[in-house]
Amino acid sequence: MEYCKYHPLSAATWYCPQCDIYTCDTCTNETAYQDQRRCFSCGAELDTLGSAYTAEPFWHHLKAMFRYPLNTSTLGLIIAIAVLGSLLSFIPLLGLVAALISTGIFLKYSFRCLEETANGNMVPPDIQDAYEGGLILIMKMTGLLLLLGIGGALLTQFIGPGVTGLLGMLVLLSIPAFLINFALTDSILQSAAPAALLRIIAAVGMPYGILIGFMFLMASSVGVLSYLVSSELSLLTMILQSVISNYYMVVIFHMMGYVVFQYQEPLGFYARERFGDMPAPRSEAELVKAHIDVAVKEGDYDKVISLYQNYLSKSPQDVVMYDVWFEFLLRTARRDLLAKTADDYIHVKYLKGHKSELKRIYKQVLQLFPVYIPGDGKVRYQLAKDFFDAGDFLTCVRMINGMHKKYKDLPLLIRSYLLLADALMELKKPEQAAKCRALVAQFQKKAEALKPST
Repeated sequence: MEYCKYHPLSAATWYCPQCDIYTCDTCTNETAYQDQRRCFSCGAELDTLGSAYTAEPFWHHLKAMFRYPLNTSTLGLIIAIAVLGSLLSFIPLLGLVAALISTGIFLKYSFRCLEETANGNMVPPDIQDAYEGGLILIMKMTGLLLLLGIGGALLTQFIGPGVTGLLGMLVLLSIPAFLINFALTDSILQSAAPAALLRIIAAVGMPYGILIGFMFLMASSVGVLSYLVSSELSLLTMILQSVISNYYMVVIFHMMGYVVFQYQEPLGFYARERFGDMPAPRSEAELVKAHIDVAVKEGDYDKVISLYQNYLSKSPQDVVMYDVWFEFLLRTARRDLLAKTADDYIHVKYLKGHKSELKRIYKQVLQLFPVYIPGDGKVRYQLAKDFFDAGDFLTCVRMINGMHKKYKDLPLLIRSYLLLADALMELKKPEQAAKCRALVAQFQKKAEALKPST
């Protein structure tokens, strides 16, 4: 079993032949169609490993398997075949032909369930798939049973009942392998070949015995449930018994299909697990984050920087991406990039209402830039107020000092310098506080002068 290079605890689902690495779904680049994946590192198209490493054992999916036929179309087919077969069974010749046709239709649908499940589709196929080739299929199966019967009779006569009984037991145990082979090849002779049967059994291994156990258990359950329904033969009883039998047949074929899906790698093909509609492709942000994760683990920091900058240039309001970008710059101590990013980052956090985080961010930036002051006036006032409330009056003064030389927003300047005066009073500097209040008075005069006359 192979594991993702970048997530060692996750099973691999893709392989890059150019880089010779295995990856999981997260660590691959997807197209808009989602049916092709490319390597984040080299851009080459990846080879799928299907769900060979991620499929859980079939006995962990028993509840889902018994729910598998419980959808409108499949249940409708189960009931319709049961009713039709039971009604026509009372007509001698026509009933026999109709029974063969209906049995063929349902057997065909059961094989389609096996095939679709083996290919990773965990949703029952369209019932229209059952109406083509059903009679030919039942004739093939009938012919096979006749050959087995004739062969058994000849063996009993020439070799003896003991050996024949042993061979019959082997044939019985190889039924699941035969049905799986037939669903994959559509050839009676090829499916019944001993080498083909042994290939299936060897690929599945010990769980093949568990599969047989479940199949015999369900087969015996059909008889028990049929007996519980009614021991008297009537039309309603026949219909109910047929419904039970058909339901279990779909479950059994679905179970065999899941076994093929689970052991797809030793059987030589790859399939992806699907439940109805395919999931929506990842957003651009999710893809960029996945690509960044791969680049970080490869140590390609130039690529990481390029990915962040390209994305944020297109989505400057994505505060979550800004958070991880800022943390990356801090961890890598990129002073040059932090100088260009800090103002934009703090401004976005302010606009998004993350005001409680501004003080922490500012202190983190100071570790690399001891003289840093934010460029946005409203951010400076917010930080000054936070530091004032925290009792850090010196930083509050530093944050507001000189704002009147840079900003023209009079209401902002009035609020800021009133706060500065309060901070200076706390620092026991009443003369400077008085100067601040005088400056506030000038701002208020200007603001009054700018008001439109009524």
